[in-house]
Amino acid sequence: MSHSDPRVDRMFRRDVIGALGAVTAVWLLYAFVYYSMSGVFSDLGIQWLTGALALCVLLLNLAAIIAMITHYSEDRAAIYSRDLYYLDLLRAQRKGAK
Repeated sequence: MSHSDPRVDRMFRRDVIGALGAVTAVWLLYAFVYYSMSGVFSDLGIQWLTGALALCVLLLNLAAIIAMITHYSEDRAAIYSRDLYYLDLLRAQRKGAK
């Protein structure tokens, strides 16, 4: 199956949206937890430390997602064509069983 199959692009686009949505959810969750715990962090004198560590985790997570998206975009035909092959095979078997 060649890269010209529009289903490959749709699957890739759906995966990119899911990955970016997951990263956004993680950022929002970290922001909420940091905001909720900021009083405790301040009382313990570790507000800057926890902020810096949280930022490191978030930036590394974002970098990993960007690297994954880049890798998937380069090899999308190889990655998704196998999925499509088996989806087409399953669809043909279901049609044959009816």
